[in-house]
Amino acid sequence: MILGIPITIYYGRPRFTIIPVMMAPLVFDGFLQRLTSYESGNIRRLITGILFGISFIFAFAYFHHFCLYVAGMILKFFGADPASVERMIMFFGG
Repeated sequence: MILGIPITIYYGRPRFTIIPVMMAPLVFDGFLQRLTSYESGNIRRLITGILFGISFIFAFAYFHHFCLYVAGMILKFFGADPASVERMIMFFGG
């Protein structure tokens, strides 16, 4: 996850479809270990863990953006100035 923070700050959020693709190897490996007698090695665990951690930060960035959007919609619904709401969203990283 520590790698995902500077990557997200420097490059921004990737397309949303990349997130499940990056999470899939860890999930697949985990289910494979659970359902069979297979046990993955340390290198595979390291690689899948790094991919999952980075994609988790990407997902968290999307969740943060979604929360700002919903908060802005609620404020606009209750009569807040749309320009002020947009400035607030931009200030908090929207």
